Amino acid sequence: MMNNTPVNALIVWIFACLPGSACALDVNSYPALMELVQTMTEQDGYPKDQLLSVLSSAKVDQKTIELMNRQYEALPWHKYREIFINQARIDKGVEFWQQNKGILEAAEKEYGVPVAVIVSLIGVETHYGTRMGDRRVLDSLVTLTADFPRRSKFFSSELRTFLNTTRNEQISPDTVLGSYAGAIGIPQFMPTSYKAYSVDFNGNGKRDLVNEMEDAIGSVANYLNVHGWRRGQSIFASVNSNLSDAAKEHISKRAKPNIEAQKLVDLEVDFDSRGASKKVALLSLTQEQGKSYFVGFRNFYAITRYNPSINYAMAVTELSLQIGARYQQQG
Repeated sequence: MMNNTPVNALIVWIFACLPGSACALDVNSYPALMELVQTMTEQDGYPKDQLLSVLSSAKVDQKTIELMNRQYEALPWHKYREIFINQARIDKGVEFWQQNKGILEAAEKEYGVPVAVIVSLIGVETHYGTRMGDRRVLDSLVTLTADFPRRSKFFSSELRTFLNTTRNEQISPDTVLGSYAGAIGIPQFMPTSYKAYSVDFNGNGKRDLVNEMEDAIGSVANYLNVHGWRRGQSIFASVNSNLSDAAKEHISKRAKPNIEAQKLVDLEVDFDSRGASKKVALLSLTQEQGKSYFVGFRNFYAITRYNPSINYAMAVTELSLQIGARYQQQG
């Protein structure tokens, strides 16, 4: 009788490695992962066998790549706005404010970031901590390091920090859940941000952005403060006039302040400059009927350090204004 063992074994292996099944990742097939292994074993002292074992337990997920290539931030503003600026999110924001009033006010006092902005940012990121992501962070970061060349170096750095942190804290890396981009916890911090900017705001000796709302609130405020938030300054001002050709030459696609506020005034750009930073950015939003323009101040730029999208920063800003107004109405 013919021996079918090798054929049967091959069939079993093929079906075991179908998408969605558990199959050891061939780390040697991905140069970016092999480079990371070399760096971490030589510079971080991570045992090579352990590191290879962890990486080989991950899954390269093409769905993650698809999501990275069609992010909401690429939508025109009028469509992006509909996702985040709605009555349900405003009402939930007011409720969140009421429930966490003391810790929010303490964070504003400590870091200078208004309560409404902290609330709004958490509302945009995870709907006030109720949607923190259900993907394994290990899978997301390995996928984006190994198979997303456009930003492989960025995600390799995040993966390195994640693996070193979980090892140092004696946390199994395959148990940590987050977003498809590898962001973690109530404020969706990437691993390097978690390490650098999270704070133990309730003073219990640990920084926990997954389970402790006090730490999440304090960490959001600390992040914005470190990235240039200025207490008492405004965030932006709408442009209330048509722009001259000379003014249009200064429209930027990035929120980093790149022009003196007085220069825009001299170019007859009509905006409320009270509370403005010395340098500003002239920016646009895509509305249904064309472009609208506004002037982003230093504090608007600070929000884009959390996420570089102008749409994102405006969503956080507008939601904060609406939550603040509704909170005041309710007394």
